[in-house]
Amino acid sequence: MSLFDNTYLILLICVFFSISHQSYAQDSWEIDKDKDGIKVYTKAEEGSDFKSFKAVVNLPATTDEILKILQNADGYSEWYGFTKTSILLKQEKGVQYNYVETEFPWPYRNRDMVYRMSVDTLNQEMIKISLKGIPDYIPVKKGKVRMDKAEGYILLQPSVDSTEVIYVFHSEPGNKIPSWLANNSISELPFKTLSGLRKMLHQ
Repeated sequence: MSLFDNTYLILLICVFFSISHQSYAQDSWEIDKDKDGIKVYTKAEEGSDFKSFKAVVNLPATTDEILKILQNADGYSEWYGFTKTSILLKQEKGVQYNYVETEFPWPYRNRDMVYRMSVDTLNQEMIKISLKGIPDYIPVKKGKVRMDKAEGYILLQPSVDSTEVIYVFHSEPGNKIPSWLANNSISELPFKTLSGLRKMLHQ
Protein backbone atom coordinates (compact mmCIF):
# COMPACT_ATOMS: atom_id res chain seq x y z
CA MET A 1 0.00 0.00 0.00
CA SER A 2 1.34 3.42 -0.97
CA LEU A 3 1.85 6.40 1.33
CA PHE A 4 -1.11 8.09 -0.37
CA ASP A 5 -3.33 5.07 0.33
CA ASN A 6 -2.23 4.99 3.98
CA THR A 7 -2.95 8.71 4.41
CA TYR A 8 -6.36 8.35 2.75
CA LEU A 9 -7.24 5.41 5.01
CA ILE A 10 -6.24 7.34 8.13
CA LEU A 11 -8.37 10.29 7.05
CA LEU A 12 -11.36 8.03 6.48
CA ILE A 13 -10.96 6.50 9.95
CA CYS A 14 -10.69 9.96 11.55
CA VAL A 15 -13.84 11.16 9.78
CA PHE A 16 -15.72 8.01 10.81
CA PHE A 17 -14.83 8.38 14.50
CA SER A 18 -15.59 12.10 14.39
CA ILE A 19 -19.07 11.46 13.00
CA SER A 20 -19.64 8.61 15.45
CA HIS A 21 -18.62 10.81 18.38
CA GLN A 22 -20.90 13.64 17.26
CA SER A 23 -23.84 11.28 16.81
CA TYR A 24 -23.26 9.78 20.26
CA ALA A 25 -22.99 13.24 21.84
CA GLN A 26 -26.28 14.26 20.24
CA ASP A 27 -28.14 11.08 21.26
CA SER A 28 -26.51 10.21 24.61
CA TRP A 29 -29.68 10.49 26.69
CA GLU A 30 -29.60 8.78 30.08
CA ILE A 31 -32.74 7.67 31.87
CA ASP A 32 -33.37 9.79 34.97
CA LYS A 33 -36.94 8.92 35.92
CA ASP A 34 -39.36 6.16 34.91
CA LYS A 35 -42.68 6.36 36.70
CA ASP A 36 -46.41 6.16 35.91
CA GLY A 37 -45.75 5.58 32.22
CA ILE A 38 -43.57 8.69 31.92
CA LYS A 39 -39.89 8.38 31.08
CA VAL A 40 -37.53 11.33 31.57
CA TYR A 41 -34.04 11.35 30.09
CA THR A 42 -31.26 13.89 30.61
CA LYS A 43 -27.99 14.71 28.91
CA ALA A 44 -25.16 17.21 29.17
CA GLU A 45 -25.26 20.17 26.79
CA GLU A 46 -22.08 21.38 25.13
CA GLY A 47 -21.13 24.83 26.40
CA SER A 48 -23.53 24.69 29.34
CA ASP A 49 -23.39 23.57 32.97
CA PHE A 50 -27.10 22.77 32.84
CA LYS A 51 -28.49 19.55 31.42
CA SER A 52 -31.28 19.12 28.88
CA PHE A 53 -34.25 16.83 29.42
CA LYS A 54 -36.40 14.68 27.18
CA ALA A 55 -39.68 13.33 28.53
CA VAL A 56 -41.85 10.77 26.78
CA VAL A 57 -45.40 9.55 27.44
CA ASN A 58 -48.28 7.99 25.53
CA LEU A 59 -51.63 9.65 26.12
CA PRO A 60 -55.09 8.34 25.12
CA ALA A 61 -56.00 11.49 23.22
CA THR A 62 -55.85 13.05 19.77
CA THR A 63 -53.29 15.65 18.74
CA ASP A 64 -56.07 18.24 18.52
CA GLU A 65 -57.12 17.58 22.12
CA ILE A 66 -53.55 17.92 23.36
CA LEU A 67 -52.82 20.97 21.21
CA LYS A 68 -55.90 22.75 22.57
CA ILE A 69 -54.51 22.49 26.11
CA LEU A 70 -50.98 23.49 25.06
CA GLN A 71 -52.25 26.61 23.29
CA ASN A 72 -54.30 27.72 26.29
CA ALA A 73 -51.42 29.62 27.91
CA ASP A 74 -53.70 31.30 30.47
CA GLY A 75 -54.34 27.88 32.01
CA TYR A 76 -50.75 26.64 32.44
CA SER A 77 -50.74 27.29 36.18
CA GLU A 78 -53.40 24.55 36.54
CA TRP A 79 -51.16 21.77 35.25
CA TYR A 80 -47.75 22.83 33.91
CA GLY A 81 -44.97 21.91 36.34
CA PHE A 82 -43.93 24.64 38.83
CA THR A 83 -45.83 27.35 36.92
CA LYS A 84 -47.09 30.17 39.15
CA THR A 85 -48.35 32.57 36.48
CA SER A 86 -49.03 32.21 32.77
CA ILE A 87 -50.47 34.76 30.36
CA LEU A 88 -51.13 34.74 26.63
CA LEU A 89 -49.60 38.02 25.42
CA LYS A 90 -50.15 37.79 21.69
CA GLN A 91 -51.55 35.29 19.20
CA GLU A 92 -51.17 35.08 15.45
CA LYS A 93 -51.76 32.30 12.93
CA GLY A 94 -49.69 29.36 14.11
CA VAL A 95 -47.65 31.51 16.54
CA GLN A 96 -48.27 32.86 20.02
CA TYR A 97 -46.27 34.58 22.76
CA ASN A 98 -46.71 33.33 26.32
CA TYR A 99 -45.45 34.88 29.55
CA VAL A 100 -44.59 32.21 32.13
CA GLU A 101 -43.39 32.63 35.72
CA THR A 102 -41.72 29.49 37.09
CA GLU A 103 -41.50 28.79 40.81
CA PHE A 104 -38.04 28.32 42.31
CA PRO A 105 -37.26 27.15 45.86
CA TRP A 106 -36.14 29.58 48.56
CA PRO A 107 -33.75 31.39 48.74
CA TYR A 108 -33.90 31.84 44.94
CA ARG A 109 -36.34 34.18 43.25
CA ASN A 110 -38.85 32.93 40.70
CA ARG A 111 -37.78 32.93 37.06
CA ASP A 112 -39.80 34.23 34.14
CA MET A 113 -39.64 34.28 30.36
CA VAL A 114 -41.71 35.10 27.31
CA TYR A 115 -41.89 32.10 25.00
CA ARG A 116 -42.53 32.20 21.29
CA MET A 117 -44.58 29.10 20.59
CA SER A 118 -45.04 28.01 16.99
CA VAL A 119 -46.98 25.03 15.66
CA ASP A 120 -45.87 23.16 12.55
CA THR A 121 -47.07 19.99 10.86
CA LEU A 122 -43.98 17.95 9.99
CA ASN A 123 -45.87 15.41 7.91
CA GLN A 124 -49.50 14.48 7.52
CA GLU A 125 -49.75 13.54 11.19
CA MET A 126 -46.79 14.60 13.38
CA ILE A 127 -47.01 18.04 14.96
CA LYS A 128 -44.07 20.00 16.37
CA ILE A 129 -44.60 22.77 18.92
CA SER A 130 -41.42 24.84 19.04
CA LEU A 131 -40.65 26.88 22.17
CA LYS A 132 -38.09 29.67 22.20
CA GLY A 133 -37.50 32.09 25.05
CA ILE A 134 -37.28 35.79 24.17
CA PRO A 135 -35.69 37.48 27.21
CA ASP A 136 -36.15 41.06 25.99
CA TYR A 137 -39.74 40.74 24.70
CA ILE A 138 -41.05 42.66 27.74
CA PRO A 139 -39.27 44.62 30.51
CA VAL A 140 -37.97 42.67 33.50
CA LYS A 141 -40.58 42.46 36.27
CA LYS A 142 -39.77 43.55 39.81
CA GLY A 143 -38.92 40.64 42.09
CA LYS A 144 -38.48 38.19 39.17
CA VAL A 145 -35.31 36.96 37.47
CA ARG A 146 -35.44 36.81 33.70
CA MET A 147 -33.94 33.56 32.44
CA ASP A 148 -30.89 33.82 30.20
CA LYS A 149 -32.01 31.21 27.69
CA ALA A 150 -34.79 28.67 27.19
CA GLU A 151 -35.49 26.60 24.10
CA GLY A 152 -37.07 23.30 23.17
CA TYR A 153 -40.00 21.60 21.50
CA ILE A 154 -42.89 19.19 21.96
CA LEU A 155 -43.60 16.50 19.38
CA LEU A 156 -47.04 14.95 19.02
CA GLN A 157 -46.97 11.62 17.16
CA PRO A 158 -50.43 10.01 16.84
CA SER A 159 -51.10 6.30 16.58
CA VAL A 160 -54.35 4.30 16.38
CA ASP A 161 -55.74 5.11 19.82
CA SER A 162 -53.16 7.37 21.49
CA THR A 163 -50.57 10.09 20.93
CA GLU A 164 -46.92 9.89 21.87
CA VAL A 165 -45.76 13.15 23.45
CA ILE A 166 -42.03 13.93 23.39
CA TYR A 167 -40.97 17.01 25.35
CA VAL A 168 -37.37 18.22 24.88
CA PHE A 169 -36.00 21.32 26.59
CA HIS A 170 -32.89 23.14 27.75
CA SER A 171 -32.63 26.35 29.76
CA GLU A 172 -30.15 28.66 31.44
CA PRO A 173 -31.88 29.92 34.61
CA GLY A 174 -29.39 32.72 35.28
CA ASN A 175 -28.57 34.62 38.49
CA LYS A 176 -26.08 32.06 39.81
CA ILE A 177 -28.38 29.09 40.29
CA PRO A 178 -26.01 26.18 41.17
CA SER A 179 -25.93 23.77 38.25
CA TRP A 180 -25.74 20.77 40.61
CA LEU A 181 -28.99 21.84 42.24
CA ALA A 182 -30.80 22.30 38.94
CA ASN A 183 -29.41 19.11 37.41
CA ASN A 184 -30.31 16.97 40.43
CA SER A 185 -33.98 17.93 40.16
CA ILE A 186 -34.31 18.51 36.41
CA SER A 187 -36.61 15.54 35.81
CA GLU A 188 -39.29 16.87 38.18
CA LEU A 189 -40.53 19.64 35.86
CA PRO A 190 -41.23 17.49 32.79
CA PHE A 191 -42.64 14.69 34.97
CA LYS A 192 -45.07 17.06 36.68
CA THR A 193 -45.90 18.69 33.34
CA LEU A 194 -46.80 15.47 31.51
CA SER A 195 -48.63 14.15 34.59
CA GLY A 196 -50.61 17.38 34.68
CA LEU A 197 -51.34 17.20 30.95
CA ARG A 198 -52.72 13.68 31.38
CA LYS A 199 -54.99 14.84 34.22
CA MET A 200 -56.27 17.76 32.14
CA LEU A 201 -57.17 15.36 29.33
CA HIS A 202 -59.11 13.17 31.78
CA GLN A 203 -61.20 16.08 33.03
